[in-house]
Formats: sequence, C-alpha cells, structure tokens
Amino acid sequence: MAAERDVHKNRRKPGKKRYLSALLAASLLIPSVLMPGKNTVEGAGHANIEDIGYYYEDHQSRTRAYLTLSDGRKILFRDRGEYSGPADKDKLDEIGSDIKKYNAQSPDDKGVGMRLMSNGDFYYRKDSGYNPASSFEKIASGWTDFVYNSEGYNAYTFYGLTADGRVESLGAGTYGQLGNGIKADTTVPVEVVDPDLFDTPLTGVKKMIQVDRNVVLFVTESDVYKIGREFGDTSYTNAKPVKVTSMFPGFSGPATFDMGYIDETSYGTKQISYTSDNTRIGMRYFEVNGSFYTLRDTSVYPKNTDRYTPGATTEISTKTLYPFNGDPTNMSREVSNLSDKTDGSISNTSNTFMYLDGSGNLKAWGLPANRIGADYVYHTDYTTSESTVMTNLKKYTVNANRDVSLVAGLGTNGNVYVIGSNGNTAYNGIVNGKGITGIAGRIETQTRLSGPDGAIKDITDLAFDTKSLYLLKNTGDVYVFSSNAKYTNTSASGVKFVGLLEIALDLNVQNVYGIGSDGNLYRLDENGNTIKQDGATGIYPPGYTPAPTTIDKPTESRSTDKFENTVVTLNYPAVANKKEYSLDNGATWLEYTAPITLTTAGPVKVLARSGLDSLYSEVLEVTVINNPIVIPVGYPKLLEQDGVLTVDTGAIDMNRVKLQVEVDGNILDYTAPIQLLEGDHVVSAIITNKNTSDELSKITENITVAPAAPGTLTAPVGSVGEVDVNNQRPLSISFNPTQGSLQIQHDGGSWVDEPEILNQYSGTTEEPSSTERKYTLLVDNVVDSVYKARVTDGTNYSFETILVVTAQVYDPSLSRDIDDKLLIDFSNLPTGNWMKEYSLDNGASYQEYTGPIDIGASLPIKIRVTDSGSGNVLIDKEYITPPLNGGANPNPNPGVDPTWGAEVTGAEQEAILNVIGGALSSKFNGLMLDNIEIQTVNQYQTINSVTNTLIEDSRGTADGWTYSLSITDFVSDPVLDTGLGTQDLVVKIPASSLNVDVKSAKVLAGSPDQTAKTGSYVLDSTKQVLAQAEPFKGMGYYDIPMDYMFRVPSTVDVVSTSNGSAHQVGDKVGLRVGVYRSLFTFSLASGI
Repeated sequence: MAAERDVHKNRRKPGKKRYLSALLAASLLIPSVLMPGKNTVEGAGHANIEDIGYYYEDHQSRTRAYLTLSDGRKILFRDRGEYSGPADKDKLDEIGSDIKKYNAQSPDDKGVGMRLMSNGDFYYRKDSGYNPASSFEKIASGWTDFVYNSEGYNAYTFYGLTADGRVESLGAGTYGQLGNGIKADTTVPVEVVDPDLFDTPLTGVKKMIQVDRNVVLFVTESDVYKIGREFGDTSYTNAKPVKVTSMFPGFSGPATFDMGYIDETSYGTKQISYTSDNTRIGMRYFEVNGSFYTLRDTSVYPKNTDRYTPGATTEISTKTLYPFNGDPTNMSREVSNLSDKTDGSISNTSNTFMYLDGSGNLKAWGLPANRIGADYVYHTDYTTSESTVMTNLKKYTVNANRDVSLVAGLGTNGNVYVIGSNGNTAYNGIVNGKGITGIAGRIETQTRLSGPDGAIKDITDLAFDTKSLYLLKNTGDVYVFSSNAKYTNTSASGVKFVGLLEIALDLNVQNVYGIGSDGNLYRLDENGNTIKQDGATGIYPPGYTPAPTTIDKPTESRSTDKFENTVVTLNYPAVANKKEYSLDNGATWLEYTAPITLTTAGPVKVLARSGLDSLYSEVLEVTVINNPIVIPVGYPKLLEQDGVLTVDTGAIDMNRVKLQVEVDGNILDYTAPIQLLEGDHVVSAIITNKNTSDELSKITENITVAPAAPGTLTAPVGSVGEVDVNNQRPLSISFNPTQGSLQIQHDGGSWVDEPEILNQYSGTTEEPSSTERKYTLLVDNVVDSVYKARVTDGTNYSFETILVVTAQVYDPSLSRDIDDKLLIDFSNLPTGNWMKEYSLDNGASYQEYTGPIDIGASLPIKIRVTDSGSGNVLIDKEYITPPLNGGANPNPNPGVDPTWGAEVTGAEQEAILNVIGGALSSKFNGLMLDNIEIQTVNQYQTINSVTNTLIEDSRGTADGWTYSLSITDFVSDPVLDTGLGTQDLVVKIPASSLNVDVKSAKVLAGSPDQTAKTGSYVLDSTKQVLAQAEPFKGMGYYDIPMDYMFRVPSTVDVVSTSNGSAHQVGDKVGLRVGVYRSLFTFSLASGI
C-alpha cells in the first residue's frame, strides 16, 4: 500500500512521469522549449512548479496528487475517477501556505482529513458521510511531522514528532496502536514508550516514515522501531514499538535512511473485475547508507499474490530485503500482464524498469520494453541485463494499458519516437492493429511518429493519459493521438500551452493537463477539448517566466557630481530589454547606458520608460531643478600688473566655490590681491567646491615680476572683511617689511606709524614669510570710512592702498526646492548667534526657521533676525515668496522698504544713471570712483572700492532687463606744466585703468534667478553688461556686490596745453597730482 508523502519534501524523481526533471531538462537543452515566454528566473505575479507529490487515500484506496509551487502554494487535484466524489471534478483545491503537511481522505476535501500547520498545530476532521458541515479541530500542538495508522473506518491513530525527539500519539488504541503500552483510545496525546526500558518515553527520534496504512517507522540515530502488523510480526501484542533495526543491513542513522516508491504513480490499486476489493501493487525501496533494497526480488521473474486481505501475502509481509539493480530514485516501473483471479488477487505482475541516462539513452531491464502491456509473456523474456531502448532523448513516458502499450520518447531534435506492442497485446489475437499511432503492428524498434499530416516535429513536451498521447508543439498547440488512430489538436480552442502534466489517479489511470500561457491548468481529452480548471491560477513550468502583459516603469535616484550637476540614476526592471530616456519631452528617446548628468541650469524634465520587445511601460516623469556650478572655459584667469596678482573668476558663482592661489608650492585662500616679489614664480588659481572640496578647475602660469625702479617701494595689499557680531570689520593689510615700515591713515587724519598701529587699533600681526608681514585690524563698521595704507623707508613712500568700508546688505534670499517648499538662505548674515524667524500673518506671530517651509504660494512673508544674546534686531522686513516651480506669483509687487527703487541721479556720487523703461529701478551703495584724487606720483598706486547695486523689477511684465555701465576717460583738472611752471596742463588717464569685479547676486525677494554677470571686467566707453535677466526671470529685488579697482599708471596722456608749452596733445608725460574726473553712465533697460 502507498504511504502518505510529506507535502513539501522534494525527492529525486524518476524520468517517466516526473515533470520536474524532464521538462526542466528540456528547457535547458533547447531554449525554445518553453516558448513563448522567457526561460529566466521566476518573475513577479506567477509561480513555478517545484514538485509533483502523491499520497494515498486510505478511505478511498486511491492516490491523490498535488503540486508544490515556488510561491509556497500547494495545489490539490480532485479525483475524477471517484463517482461519489465532488460534483465539480474540474476544480483545483488550494492548500494554504501555512499548512506544512496535508492528507485529505476523500476526493472533495470532505470527510477524514489531517493538517499539520507550520506552527506545529495538528488538526483532524472526522468523516461525517461527506457532510459539508464537518470541520477541522485542533487535537495536538508542538509537532514537526505526523504519520497515522488506520485499522478501520474512522479508527485513526496519529503520531506526532516533537522538536526534542519524542513521539506523541492519540486516537484509536484498542489494538495497542498508541505504542504507550496500553490498549485503550485517548483524546489527548500520550508518549510512545521505549520497548527496552520500563515506563520510559522513546527519545532521540529524528524521522518518521509512513510505510503503509497499518505500519509506521520511527528512526533514531541507532535504531529503527515499528508500530503495526507487518514485517512478519505485530507490535500490538505488547502495545509497544518493536525494534526492527536488524532488518536493514548497514543501518547507520537517519541521515542515510529513507523509504520511497519506484515510480510512486504506480503504487495505486488495481480494481479487480470479480471483486469489489482492491489489490495494491506498489513497489517500495529502502535506501540504507547509500545502498538500495526492495522487499521483492527483482532479479527473477515475479510470481506473487499481492492482495490486501487477512492472511494473504503482501509486499510488506516479509522482513527480507533484496539488493536493487540501479538507482530507484531515478527510475520508472511499468507493470504488465496482470492476471485477474476470481478471488481478486493478481498472480503475475511483470515489471519493466526504465531510466534515462545522462547521454539521452533510454535504458531498460525486466520485461522487454516492446512487450509492455502484453497479456502474456514468456518468463524467459525477463532479464536483469540492461538494454538501450531509444537514443538521443530528453524525456520519455509510458502507457502500459492494453489499448495503448507504448513507450514514447521526445528526441533532442524535437521529433517523437515510439516503441511497444502498439495495442497488439493478445497472445493469439490481432498483431497488425494500428493502435493509437496509426502504425500497423507491433513496433519493435525506435520508430518516428510523424502524424498523418507530418506535423509532429518541433515538439517540446509529451504526456499520456489513460488512453491517449498528447504532444506539445512549439506553436503552443497540443496534438492528440487516441483510440482507433484518432488524430486531432487543440488549436481550435485558442489556448496556447507551455507545458504538460501527467497526473496519476491510480495504476495506469491518469489525466493530462496542459499548462496554459495564461497560467491556468486545462484538462485535455482525446477530442482536443481544453477544460479549464478553476480554483488556482498563475501556475507555470519550472524555470519559466511568462511573457508579461505589462512591465514596470523604471525608478530613479539622484545625486550630484563635483560641479553639483544633478545626476539621475535610472533603475529598470530585470526583464527590460529596452532602457530608454528622453530630455526633450519624448521627441527623442535615447538608450540608457549610464547615469545621466544634467548640465542645463533650471528646471529639467527627464522622461524614462522600460521596454520588452514591443511592450513599453508607463513613462516615468522626473522634473529636476538643476543648479550646477558653471566654470567658463579658460577660467579662472591670473592677472598680474606691477607685481600685484589678481584672479579673474568670470561668471563663476563665488558663493558656492572656494578660490585658492598656489604660489611656488604654497597654497593660500584668495581673499584679496596678492603682492608678488620680484623674480620668477609658478602661480596657480584653484577653484574647489565649497561643500565637498572637490577641485573644479586649476589654471597654472609662470609669472615673472620685474625689479622695481631703484628707490621704489611696493604698495601694501589689503581687503575689508565682513561685519562681526560686534559691528566691526577686519582690515587685512600685508606688505614687505624688508622695504620699510607700514603707515595707516583714517579718513584723512594723521598717518599712524607702524609701532603705534596696535596701540590705536585692536588687532594682530603675523609674518608668514621674511618678505611679508600681515596686520589684521578690527575697525568700526562706519559706512564710507576710508583707510589708506603705505610703506615708507623714511624718505620714500609707496603708492597708497585705499580701503573703503561700504554698506553691507544682510537680506536673506528666497527660493523653492523641487517639492515647492520655501527655502530661506541666511548666508548673508555676519558671524554670530542669530535667531531666525518668519511670520505668515503680517508679524502677529513668528515661528523659528529650521528648514524648508511647506506654505504653497503664500504671499507675503515677514522675516526677523535677532541677536540671541543682546536681543538687537538685525532684520525685520517683509518679502515676497518666489513663485511655485514653473509658475508666477499672483502679485509681483514686493512689499519692501519704500525707499527701494529711488533713481540714482547725477547729483548722487556725481554719476549719471540713465533709466530706460518704467517701474524698473536701481540703487547704488558705496564710494564711486568717478572722482579720483591723485596725491603723489609714486608708482603702483591702486584705489579700491567695495560697493553693491540694488535692482528692483516689480513691473509684472516678465520682459527681462539689462543693467550696464560705460565710463569715459579720467580727465584731470588743470595740473602743473613743469616747463612753464603754470597750472594749465590737462591730462587724462585711460578708462581702462578701472576694472570691476561683479559678484553673485543675492535674491532678496522674488524669482530665484542669478542675474549678475559675474566676472572681472575692464571698463571703457562701450556699455559693459554687469547684470541681466532673461524674459520671465529677474522679477524681484536683487543685491549685486561689485568691487572696483583703479590702477594709477606712471604716465598720462596730454589732452590740452597752453601757449608756449613744450608738450603737444597726445604726448605722454609723467603722472601729475590732481583731481581726475570720469562720467559713469549706468543703464537699466527693459528687455535684453
């Protein structure tokens, strides 16, 4: 009798009806076998068949088949052979994934049932005559496995293995089945005892084996115990297990001990025509320490009576084991020549054993393969010598029924071959019948089956049911050969198949199911009908992934490179064979091969899609606000004049980078012009990312500084720093102490000699080298204060370096992040401990600013910045929030200081400002250099002025604007004509002596656009654009820092002379002291 099998234990399976090994091998040999899907790993939304298992229905005396799927499901087939079974036989029953082991002793999942759950709970359902109300009840817990004993109708005894190696039993026990030494039923678990010890539980059990419905085995590391009637004696006498270890030669523990069936689909029953009893003819094998044994001697022609009735001889009546020829785990067994006796027994069971070797050869021994299914055979035909039945196969299947009696093999070339009696099985009957193949007579050798239309080629799978052969073609259609050589196919059904399943119901009684490309199972019949099986779907062959009907769109992640370009990384599903993206809104699709680096500033839309052949996913749409650090070609530039080194950064946004200068291997931060000593120097300008320190650009030049004229002193180099919390600003002044000492003057006062400097100013001094001394002085933040510095050796003086303290704007800038949240940039604030707050209700209440604010398009916002220590308010203003990304503010008029926008006239700073257009204004803060006073004729004089320009565009027209500056030459008031001794010589300094360094704009309110044309520019009479806004940009209020530097030349050009002068117009003469004037023309124009 067949035993119940562990639902999710995989075993090596024979080649004949083992779907796993055969079809999977086929898929590996020929990639097109599993068309039209993809032979890849398991994909989402489907499950692959991992195993086909069988267990024996004790109550119905039949076999039950179930599939184990890769997603944890177990699918049970209903028994179509039972007339008393379920009305809907074409339905699949799904066993829950939380069920570890299952046995239902009826064909419609009613009546007797057993379930072991994953958590160790065991449930039992009694048979109530197919009463739908019957239900499972928990009767035990803490079990890892179970087996059972059935001595009668509803007389079940259950055995459960515990995690600590004990065996518990409960249920029927009047015969002594419980194994606890007592012959009585119990409804609560009791312990199976050790037969060799008094009143001691059996322990150390590692495995339990269901040998038959009346026999179970318990296996420890050293012994095998039995409960039941078979193997020559009974355990019921003492109601305790019986040790049967000696029965198994070479036993060495449970790891190398197991029991199975040689082709478990043949362990069913044979219904005998003369009796209602069933004869079971399954053949068990035992694997003991690497060797295989059977309970029947397969080396001789079998003669045995195998009927389950009291006193009759059955396979498990003996204790004798016989060595088996070969590996039964990879072998099929076909039973022929079943002679029915009037008492219901079978006198002859002729076995044919087959297996497919690694070279595709079908080997057989026992009854010859070409005599399978015969009614009568000679005993002398039986042999234990192997013969080769067919060659070059990847799968085979057998049907031993009299009307079929064939072995069918699927060749590696996609052709089908047959051998066998071909329905000609009678001893003295017809020997030239065509059977189901249409080929006349017995088929004695490997013969190709072509079909009447020659269509049998390119076959990918094959299977037998009880009376028909089914062949799956690579088109997805199934061709059927059935009784009386009937030939048809399933093409009319419209269903395409990717595999076939043979599901045994009983000995030589089985169905064939087609695995549809839609994941459903269809029962196939001899007429080519396809009957869909309800109850479960998403079922596919091993290793097969169905061709998807949809494909997931890619996902994205973002990072930045060292230039802060946004880098978009796209992640595509594994099945995609097309990976595409677009940067022009889908007009052009590009192949994605690497992360995408975006270099365009502003909003950038990235589209991406996945593709599988002609199938495309939904489009992924990503909008990125890209804000890269732009390094123009050729920048930074090194500029040197008279030993003073400056760096031109062009349009580089200096708020986001760090500028360093390397001079002869020494690296220092660049904050002001650097004085180079005479001689040769290797100088580099290095731009790095301020946040990451990554190098963005490096320019290196060899610079030679010529010796100064004798007695000429080098002017100091200085800069003005930012305001600190004490409202003071640092003055940095460096000079060459080998030439003399430093003098400082404030607002035209007395010159302070170097020994007194630190007595009059708070500060420090340091000497980075023998030729450089640096003073850092803290001065009050008084706007328009002028400090001058010079070097003297007691007789001579250097040119004067002028440092001007200018107004500083602390207003924050406002922008939006990619999620439209408001960002407030307080980087303009001086160093200090500031409380930063905002209000959305016109100052009624304030909230601390800690990060992006989700306020939508709220307008306006009030911002307050307070010194946390003193409580002094630095900023308390109202600003307009910038528009949402891609939108415009409903009210472009900023609610800011009403003095903003006051036009700069010629009376202010003696400059001329031309304003073109309306509702567009600018304001200039700082010391203008249009009026220059030259007090000495020393060489290398420089005059510096740090200024800022405020520009407001509140028109709401989105036309854009342009801010530019042009200047005339610096023409002197009448100066000394040394030849005549009169003050009537007029000279000029060219406009090109003045250059301006434009810094990055700060957005005080409105659209977050970079309007400044950052860089260093030499000025002249042509308009030089210093700031510009393209249409739809620059709508707001912007603060643009501008640093001016005037380099005083050693000679000037003559403009006019008086009579008798030795000079002519155009002559170059030495620098004259005096006042020089230039006309500065600022233009703020609408449009670009």
